[in-house]
Amino acid sequence: MSADSRAVKADYFHGLAPGWDEKVGNNDARRRKLRRVFDMIGIRRGDRVLDVGCGCGVLFPFIEEKTGPDGNILAMDPAAGMIECARELHRQFGNIEYRVDFIEDAALPEGGFDVALCYAVLPHIDDIPRSLGALFRCLVPGGLLYIFHPDDTRTLNKFHAGLNAPVKHDMLPEEDTLRKLLEDAGFSVLRYIDEPGLNFLECRKG
Repeated sequence: MSADSRAVKADYFHGLAPGWDEKVGNNDARRRKLRRVFDMIGIRRGDRVLDVGCGCGVLFPFIEEKTGPDGNILAMDPAAGMIECARELHRQFGNIEYRVDFIEDAALPEGGFDVALCYAVLPHIDDIPRSLGALFRCLVPGGLLYIFHPDDTRTLNKFHAGLNAPVKHDMLPEEDTLRKLLEDAGFSVLRYIDEPGLNFLECRKG
């Protein structure tokens, strides 16, 4: 996809930022579900965590709970409005760095992170192989990548296809395709779950 097309999608999400949590259903029930998901996520005290496509920061409290104050988060989103929203909603945390950027373009430090999280973002990434390569490089050896969504693949893709929006064609790859993309980037897929209400991958660098 062209840079102009990517900008159209970034502008689309920028415009949706006010009231985003209400629009997408990030309510108490969703947060309880995320807490159960985070029981499967191997973040440790003091870890450096990359939150790709952070939106308004729905994951921040769960990350902070695991890293403690000695950890830190780089929160990245290509939509400036989402970053503004995240800053406003989570001013209580002093260990978050914010960046407006696309993951495939971001100049991230090699081996700069212990864990990378991609929540409800992979379908919106236009160059998935390049983005996975960037994630591989920025993780420490043995670092963990988690890709997860609040719906199974079929439900998620059907939802996107029904939208009259720039994300209408943003699809989550099927399992075989996604496994190959990850393995080609150098990741080992440790766990893959695709069930009603959850798509979840745990991957390790190397």
